[in-house]
Formats: sequence, structure tokens, C-alpha cells
Amino acid sequence: MDILKLKELEYDEVAKCNRCGFCLTVCPTYNVMKTEAANARGRNALTRASIEGKISLSEEVTDSLFNCLGCGACEVACLPKVQTKEIVRAERTLLVDSGYYPDSIKVVAESLEKNYNISDEDNEERAEWREDVPGLPENMYEKDRAEVVYFVGCVSSFFPMVQKIPQNFVQIMDKGGVDFTILGGKEWCCGFPLIQAGMYKKAEKLKAHNLDKIKEVGAKSVVFSCPSCYRTWKEFYDTDAELLHSSHLLEELIKEKKIPLKELNLTVTYHDPCDLGRNSGVYEPPREVLRMIPGLKLVELEKNRERSVCCGGGGDVEMANPDLTSEIAQMKIDEIQRTGTNIVVTPCQQCVRTISTRARKQGIKLKVMDLTEIVMMAME
Repeated sequence: MDILKLKELEYDEVAKCNRCGFCLTVCPTYNVMKTEAANARGRNALTRASIEGKISLSEEVTDSLFNCLGCGACEVACLPKVQTKEIVRAERTLLVDSGYYPDSIKVVAESLEKNYNISDEDNEERAEWREDVPGLPENMYEKDRAEVVYFVGCVSSFFPMVQKIPQNFVQIMDKGGVDFTILGGKEWCCGFPLIQAGMYKKAEKLKAHNLDKIKEVGAKSVVFSCPSCYRTWKEFYDTDAELLHSSHLLEELIKEKKIPLKELNLTVTYHDPCDLGRNSGVYEPPREVLRMIPGLKLVELEKNRERSVCCGGGGDVEMANPDLTSEIAQMKIDEIQRTGTNIVVTPCQQCVRTISTRARKQGIKLKVMDLTEIVMMAME
């Protein structure tokens, strides 16, 4: 991105901030850290001062910008609608260009450049999760041509805690008669970690590769179980393919009675992932899936839909400040517990990881389920 244009964008946006403070109470990082630099108003002030030459780049500026979850809650509360997410990404680009960014971000960037995934593992191992899928077909869900490509994403591919998500989803699609394929080792990271870090140029190679693979398969649709991959493709990829989150496809399969559902006598609550809800506008499809499961009762969280509180795992913060992520996850758990149920459903692998990890460490009895998992339970 052109540095001059970035500065123009930032200044135009930060100039809108009237310092009213409505963003303070909704900002998860501020509610944990209680410092002015940890909320949108403070970040806007630091950015404006930096642009005007009143302060120089420093560790304080870096910490402020890289502690932002990119959840977008501040933009919902903001009266002049300051595009804080864009300001943060633009300022991070300037920080990266000047060498001011966390070492953990550098490590991930190097992994993506070398192995095309965030785990620094051989990318050919990206589809090893399917070895535990019962009745795995001979083609192992990889076909030369298909109507739909299932873009799995790095986290679900490499983190054992959430590999059940692709394992469940491929079985659901298979039973629902969906003509789909996965890309296996040919799938590269969507580029989300780089884009959120302000490293737009580094993400271009990943984007170009993934788009080429979709064209080779001849797919008309790409489906994602990862909200961040879904958001990244919607906002930064140029494709004619239809882009769907897994909740869209699950809703369609259930409505068309292509997958049978038995009764589940459970009471659950639902957590809106930031990148699926506020940042992509998808609120109802996951809820409709839950409503269509016989016997299941849905209890909403105090703050839901556009007012949903981030789990703490967004915006590269887990890499830069894992302790902050953990504290924010605790706030989410406290809200979940106030519903009176010990089951929370969320269609996001990162939310599942973040909330589950904190609950386990604190000895809290809480079952965190991905949407594909509870649909699979209703099918069995």
C-alpha cells in the first residue's frame, strides 16, 4: 500500500474522533488494561499525534496498536463512525515498514513465507486431520474438479483441538450430497495474519496462489468453516466464485432435508465470532441452524449480534499478547456462565480454542462446541 495514501486515510479518519469515550466501555482490551492507549479513542490520539509529528514511533505506540483485536465493537458504539479497524491496520503497516512490531509477528510472517501456514510445519501435512475421519473415501476428499472447494484454514488444519471441525464438516457435506473437494497441501494460508499485521504485500503471493487453485478446480463456490478466512476472501480477494461460511451451507442442507436430524434435549447459548458477525454481517444463519435442531433450546448471551464481546483471539493479539487474550476470554466465559447453561456453540475454530483453553486452565466446566460439531451430534 502507498504510504502517503495510508497517512491520508488515517488522518481523515482520526480527525472524525470527537473523544466522546463511547468506545471505552465496549472495548475488550480497555476493560482488561484500563489504560487510555488500550481503546479506540487512545489509539486515534496516538495515531494523530504521530502523523502530526508530535510523537515518534515507540514501544508504547507499538503496544497500543498490536493490542487491538480488530473486533469492531468500537465502530458500533462510535457516533461519527470512525473506521478504527482501518486506522489500526494502516498504522500497523507504517510500524512494520519502520521495523516496530512484535517479534512474534515476525516469526509468523517468516513461517508463512517459508511454509505457507502459521504453524511452521510442512504444508503437505495440512490435511492429516482426515486420517481420523471414519469411512474415508478412496479420493480422501481431494478431486481434480468439483462444484465447491472447502477452504479449511490453518488453525483447523494444524491445531489438534479443533481438527474435529473439518472432520465433521466433510462428513456432513458428504452425507448431504455436496460435490466438494479440499485442496490439501495445495491450500495456502488465506493471508489474514499478514493483512491484520499490516503486511499487505506479503499476503499477495498467498492470495494469487489460492485463487489459481480455485480456478483449476473449476469451483463455483468456496466454503469456509473459519470466519477469518471467509472475511479475508470477501474483503481482499477478487473472485467470481460464491463465498459461503459453513453456517450458510448447513442451513441450506437442513432446510432442504438433505441431512437428517434427531432430537437433542440440550440448552445452549451462542457466541457471535467477530469476523463472522460484526465484520461480515452474518448473524442469522448459525442461529437458524440451531433453531432447526429438534429439542434444542437457544438462550442468547447478554451481548449478542453486533454487541457481541470478542473471545480475545482476534487481530493477531494472541501472538503479540497471550496474557491479554486469556483475560478477555475470561470475560467471555463469565458472560456465558450467567446464561445458566454450560454449553456454548460458536462457528469459529479460534473462538473454540480461546474459550476452551481458558476454561480448562481455570478448571471451569464449560463445553465449547463448533456449529459443525453440534449438527454432527444431531445427525448421529
